[in-house]
Amino acid sequence: MKGPLRDRVNRSLLGLALAAAALGSTVLASVSGVLVLQATLQEAEKHASTLERDLSASLTSFQPIYEVQRQLQLAASSRELRSALLFDRSGRVLAASDNALVGRNRRQLSSADGLGDLPQHLLPCLSAPAGQGFCQEERVTSLVDGPLPWIGGDHMIRALPTPLALEGLPAFGQQGLLVIEVDLQPLVGQAARLTGLVFLAGLLPLFFTAGGLVLVVRRQLLPELLSLAQTDGLSGVLNRRAFLETASQRLTRPGVGDQAWVVALIDIDHFKTINDTHGHAAGDEVIRRMADYLNAAVRRSDLVGRLGGDEFALLVGASAPQAYELLDRLRQRVASHPWTLADGREPRLSLSIGMVECGSSGRHQLGELLQAADAALYVAKDQGRNQVMDLERQHPKGWTMQLA
Repeated sequence: MKGPLRDRVNRSLLGLALAAAALGSTVLASVSGVLVLQATLQEAEKHASTLERDLSASLTSFQPIYEVQRQLQLAASSRELRSALLFDRSGRVLAASDNALVGRNRRQLSSADGLGDLPQHLLPCLSAPAGQGFCQEERVTSLVDGPLPWIGGDHMIRALPTPLALEGLPAFGQQGLLVIEVDLQPLVGQAARLTGLVFLAGLLPLFFTAGGLVLVVRRQLLPELLSLAQTDGLSGVLNRRAFLETASQRLTRPGVGDQAWVVALIDIDHFKTINDTHGHAAGDEVIRRMADYLNAAVRRSDLVGRLGGDEFALLVGASAPQAYELLDRLRQRVASHPWTLADGREPRLSLSIGMVECGSSGRHQLGELLQAADAALYVAKDQGRNQVMDLERQHPKGWTMQLA
């Protein structure tokens, strides 16, 4: 059965498959990106450690300060190294990759251009007592800084306490601090690109997997669930909501003007008497058997619904004369049929039917058509029941038709 509910469920299932695939791919890409970034950070630390060993070896080689200065400048000429500085015990810059920084003390570094947030991280390290901030005495320490400090920032600061033995220093063996700043942006960019590739690579298989599960649900469970949601539990025809939604969709879809439609409301005459006389179980059996009768009387493309109690609704794809003939034939068959219930009782059944054609008196909306059919049904009951009433083509005595 097709209808608005099925369309909504299909759209929801498709959206769910896309959301599940996107979420799974995002998690996969994020985990992969973090692992790759951590691995590249470790490689960056190894590279920085090798550079530190080369530079620290020159700091105890009794060579001139200007030679150390030249080595720092050469080291910083690579794209990976942002800056390199050598401090003495008082926090004065002895050598640096930038000549303009040589001779400055720790306080003056904060105003230096090109160092970014490096001075604020180094200031505690160069203050007495030593070992504050991220720096530690007697061992190399690292600080990864940037927008994602818990995962990996855009630069890494490494501080290496080292003895100094250089030509031109007032004393040999004094403690110094070698600081290098490694640029991690290329590594972060590489990890971001890999994350994107993993996301795209994981999206399709995850979508097909989720889509396969959705397809299984649609083929095996959806028909049963839709049937339960759209079917009246007692009669087995469309329930009120399903009938109204499906009928409204058919009347408003494109091309409806090329198809004649008739809306009919049907009541079982004196149904309360059946309940009172034979019991509610007998009344339920009458509802079920009447629903089967109505389903057999119309085409598969027509709609049959139970609006509540003993009231049924039909949407018939036919002109008013054709629909009237069909409904009157149905009424006559019900009235002449010998109805025998499960307990052997034989109630007399008849139908009162009100009908209206779509477009009559300018009515096209389902709500307007149901009101007109309900008015015709009221007249059919008032005129003696067991009849089909079309107020547009019949003029019952004592009733006049007025447009709303």
